Amino acid sequence: MSKPIIKSYDDLLLEKARLQAQLNVQKNELNERVRNVKEKLAPVGTILSAVGGITAMGAGNPMLKTGVGIAVDMLLKKKLFKKSGLITGLVGSFLVRNVATKVVAGTAGVLLGKLAKKLMTRKAAKPQTATQG
Repeated sequence: MSKPIIKSYDDLLLEKARLQAQLNVQKNELNERVRNVKEKLAPVGTILSAVGGITAMGAGNPMLKTGVGIAVDMLLKKKLFKKSGLITGLVGSFLVRNVATKVVAGTAGVLLGKLAKKLMTRKAAKPQTATQG
């Protein structure tokens, strides 16, 4: 496209308006393309979040992670995956360890919540004796 000839202030304002309109059209086209790419990649995001949920260790307590890890390693690697290949043993134990950690962490959280609730109700139910000196 050739450069427009600007001879007056009015020509400059017209050119500015034309360029602004062109910019808005290009922004809209770019936003539409980005939206289309997001729509096409939405299933991939769902799959990645599901895989991330399985592969991420679930417990915040390192002792819980270690205990579950040792138990799963002893059970799976030494008993169930004893004759399996290296890849199968590693991937299988990794996935089972992560799922087991999440399950145990969830159960432990519920049990600790119930224990704390019982302790609080016992403390509140105990009669407090006030001694005066």
